[in-house]
Amino acid sequence: MKLFLHALWVSFFLILAGCGGSGDGSNESPGNDQNPGVEPEPEPAPDPEPAPTPVATTQFIAMGDSGSGSPGQFAVGESMAAVCELKSVETGPCEFVLGFGDNIYEDGATSVEDAQFIEKFEKPFEPMGNTPFYMVLGNHDNTGYVGGDGANNSRGDIQVDYHYKGNSPRWNMPSRFYAFDTNGIPSVQMPRTRDGKPLINVVSLDSNPIASTLADADSKYSWQNYGMNQLLWAQDELLSSEALFNIAMAHHPYLSNGFHGNAGNYDFIPSFILPVISGQRWKDFIEEAVCDYADFIMTGHDHDLQLLEPVESCGRTRFVVSGAAGKMRSLTDENRNNAMFQQGDTYGFFWVQASESDPETGTPAQMCFEAYTVDEDVEGFGVVNDAGQLTPAHTQCMAKADPMGIGRGKDFSGAPISMPVPLTNGDQFDQSFTGPLKTFREELVSGLNTYNMANPNPETQQAVAQLINGIDTLLVAIDAAASSMTEGGSESDITQANLAVQAAADRLSAMDTSGLPAPFDRLGDAFDAFSDGFGGVGNNDSGQGLSQDTAFLLGPVVQLAINIDNILDAVDQQAEPVPVLRGVTGLLSTVLRGVGGTLEQVAALDSSGGTDALVGSVNEALNTLVLEVLLLENAPESINQNATLPANFLSDILLTALREVTEQLDRTVLGVVDGLLGRLLSPVTGLLEGILDRLF
Repeated sequence: MKLFLHALWVSFFLILAGCGGSGDGSNESPGNDQNPGVEPEPEPAPDPEPAPTPVATTQFIAMGDSGSGSPGQFAVGESMAAVCELKSVETGPCEFVLGFGDNIYEDGATSVEDAQFIEKFEKPFEPMGNTPFYMVLGNHDNTGYVGGDGANNSRGDIQVDYHYKGNSPRWNMPSRFYAFDTNGIPSVQMPRTRDGKPLINVVSLDSNPIASTLADADSKYSWQNYGMNQLLWAQDELLSSEALFNIAMAHHPYLSNGFHGNAGNYDFIPSFILPVISGQRWKDFIEEAVCDYADFIMTGHDHDLQLLEPVESCGRTRFVVSGAAGKMRSLTDENRNNAMFQQGDTYGFFWVQASESDPETGTPAQMCFEAYTVDEDVEGFGVVNDAGQLTPAHTQCMAKADPMGIGRGKDFSGAPISMPVPLTNGDQFDQSFTGPLKTFREELVSGLNTYNMANPNPETQQAVAQLINGIDTLLVAIDAAASSMTEGGSESDITQANLAVQAAADRLSAMDTSGLPAPFDRLGDAFDAFSDGFGGVGNNDSGQGLSQDTAFLLGPVVQLAINIDNILDAVDQQAEPVPVLRGVTGLLSTVLRGVGGTLEQVAALDSSGGTDALVGSVNEALNTLVLEVLLLENAPESINQNATLPANFLSDILLTALREVTEQLDRTVLGVVDGLLGRLLSPVTGLLEGILDRLF
């Protein structure tokens, strides 16, 4: 009976529990061990796996020298469209095209309404739909007399006008040189990297006024003025770019294994004979403005396809030549430069994909190239096979490389920007002479050229350029004197110093100053007196001897410095002076005083004499030069705002020029002239360091 009652009570409590009862008739929810009487929280749903961040990529076509209107160009246009369509399945569509000049053969366009735009651009590339084409100018687009001479840049301006007035669905050329990045291309689907920066920045350059066969008669396009403005712009664009990849594109190549060859030796013309036609000026431009800043330089001009290895003179920058979209030509020297790929005697182009790094796969940021050769006479143009598959001639992926920090010269901006005049005296003067102060001269002239580019008065800009030319030639005299010390008193270098003074006299006297504002219009008379005042020809063949000839130079040099100082005194009395002209004229006077002091010591030297006096004279000239250059900071803000001379000059001189001078003199002087190095350089170095401490 007891067992029966016990079982009954157990059953009763089990029934209450099953009905949700609590034993006291309430409806409270049962509790749990931790919180009795509290409803347990449901288990939270697991967070969804975050979607992987897409890797930013873009695809584009690189092609040039297209504008022939030939069957080959039409075949290239269809092949580009076919490649873009088939590649879009796996990588995405082609989002833009880069065009490297010679857009309208043979003589460029004659107006915005010229039918050649339709026949040689719109129709051949119609298969590409509305894909934007970003174009630069080539030498044929700027023809003046004979097709491709590049002598009439106003004709190239028509292609800029076509950008605004041609109603083209694809043509883009907003200026002769311009920059854009993937953020501004509407067709690019992923223009930014994961950190929000542009994937690609393209700096589009106008190489024609700097590298054309014939100089343009319009001074607006002179390589000196136009080139300097473009140089400063290009440096700023590349240095300020935050893009993952930087591309510089132009028409003329830096390196090429094709017919035209490397810049500095175009068409086998030595640069020392014709530096513009040979491409030396363009080479100097690229090395100063682009090399190591850009990941790639993409160009045309040679009608072939090339991928070339980096070279020491251009740092990490790699080279693409793609000039076979409308014409073809054989390669002439396949061993001239190291090539990853090269192909001549064919039409063609490159398909390119740029992508940021992929942390999922470990793939680095890279640019991949596929080269396509085109034969208009075969099915699929040799680009698509019978199975409908693409047949690239070459595939190459290149990981992004870090800048190498190459030593960057001033061979473009540091060259005097007025054209040299024929030398009537001192015809043995070596215009290419360089001594231990080469970098100092280049930095100084580069800064002055930059300063002159900020000159708001175009009427005085050329006069200032000629003054800079004279200053540079006079600096050769100081440089030659310094060089003579490294050879224990070489008379050949001292002779060069004498000839440099006479060469400067010729160049200054050739100036026409009559159109300058008073009292600068009196400079011409002073320069003529300078040129006419010499009593010797400055070499041992004169019969007077080196010291005597040098002494004859002193009178005109000192007299010119006095005359210029008198003119500057008159300038300072004006209510509205001309700052740039005044500053550079003042520097000319300073250089003349330095040359005079140097020549005075040269005249006193003989084969057994020491060099202490000459060292002191060179040192004093350099000290005075640095101080005088700093005075250019006093120009009004309207003049000085774009003139980067003072700060850049100081930093470049301290970190580059003096280091270079020190190295050269260290190799050649120590052990020959005891203590020369310290006496020559220490005061200048100390002066600059003190100024830097005060300024920065």
